Amino acid sequence: MFFFILRRLLISIPILLASSFVMFWLVTISGDPLAEFRQSTDPNRETTMATISRLLELDKPYAERYVDWFTGLFSGDFGLNRDGQEVSTLLWQAAGTTFRLVILATIISILLGIGVGIITAVRQYSAIDYTSTFAAFLFFSLPVFWLAVMLKEYGAIEFNNYLENPGISTRGLVILTVIAAVFGAGLAGGSRQRRLVAGGGLAAVSAIGLAIIEATDWMINPGISVPVLIVLSVGVGVLAAATYAPFSVRRVVGAGVAAAVVGLLVSQVLFSSWLDDMSWSRMFILLVLALATGAGVGALVGGEIDRRPAVQAGVSAAFGVGVLVVIDEFISAWSPGRTIGTIGPRTPNFEGNFWERLVDLAGHQILPSLALTLIGFATFMRFTRASMLETLNSDYVRTAKAKGLPPTQVIMRHAFRTALIPVMTVVTISFAGIIEGAVITETVFGWSGMGQLFIEGLREVDPYPVMGFLVITSLSIVVLNAIADILYAYLDPRIRR
Repeated sequence: MFFFILRRLLISIPILLASSFVMFWLVTISGDPLAEFRQSTDPNRETTMATISRLLELDKPYAERYVDWFTGLFSGDFGLNRDGQEVSTLLWQAAGTTFRLVILATIISILLGIGVGIITAVRQYSAIDYTSTFAAFLFFSLPVFWLAVMLKEYGAIEFNNYLENPGISTRGLVILTVIAAVFGAGLAGGSRQRRLVAGGGLAAVSAIGLAIIEATDWMINPGISVPVLIVLSVGVGVLAAATYAPFSVRRVVGAGVAAAVVGLLVSQVLFSSWLDDMSWSRMFILLVLALATGAGVGALVGGEIDRRPAVQAGVSAAFGVGVLVVIDEFISAWSPGRTIGTIGPRTPNFEGNFWERLVDLAGHQILPSLALTLIGFATFMRFTRASMLETLNSDYVRTAKAKGLPPTQVIMRHAFRTALIPVMTVVTISFAGIIEGAVITETVFGWSGMGQLFIEGLREVDPYPVMGFLVITSLSIVVLNAIADILYAYLDPRIRR
């Protein structure tokens, strides 16, 4: 495995070298940085042209300019723009903003697309399959700039008006209950009676939950109470255990539930002060402690025979409980008002604690990330569905079903692992499309990221900012392709040979 990884990384080096040479040549011949000054009558024209020529090294041959620029990359020097500013400084500031937007949108679209793709493949030709397929084709065909503008109008302006005095009307309660019923029936599948029971049960739970939310003014003072948090934690533990073993294996179920409960108690008792005064470093430490606690509880409860699935269930349950605790703290810091931002990545000069700043960042990021997520979701969902349908009809999957393995294990541990291989290819290819969409999205929502740097470089015929954008994008795509190759080998050991 080590030599396979090394081989894939070494192959990436000549690809980056060749692509940088071609891109530098294309950017160099794409325009004349001095064109606007050649017809100028400004008495300082010659001085200005000489200054720009010196900054951009226009007086040197192409090969020498490329060598100087390429060798400077190893020391973090991306050259100077036409105003004499270091491109590296501008690029790293812009890259932090852009990757904050792109990475979150990519992760959400992958998780959402793969999850819905699995469900639609398992429930082929059901109502949820038809609805999801229609939505995927709809989102895939929408221009990203139009979608961003619509989200800005109705997802920010109109929704902010609603958030100033939130509530659930009777009409809204009925609509949401009907949607829950349709979703539950489509997710259950099977006979008509089974679908009616599942749809009616989920509709009843949704109606009761929405009525409680409205009666308790939860949307004005949000938060998860301790009893509800305990119930949800136990549910997370059971769900984590079901992923790795059937319910008949009590040690694994006990490990999942025990890890969830222990994780919740530790977070609420021992680290309550950290939750009130949170930071990114403390959140990382808590994540490591949660995973270690889940692994320890799983190993202790699982015993010798069921240790491996018990540890996996414990780790998954502890992580899930950690997510619940973070969500609780996050929504508790939210207050009614015009929360959804439309301009920029954050509110200027905003002060508050960690959770309040996080709410502010999320309010500004939700719409641009949603615009990119919907476009990526369509691609990942369709490819996952097609790959899962092919895998579910394989002989080894039918054999696993015939052996009596639980459906969850058959789908997640046998079918999904093989189906994930072609999806990984789509993920790496789609990353470039998401960055391209981010250029437009940043313009619509007023984010000063790599997209704005790229557009300004093209408009002003400024080659080095453009090259900086292309280098970061190309490097990201090549690295993701290398990671995809490594994941291929992990998912299917035969690929290593």
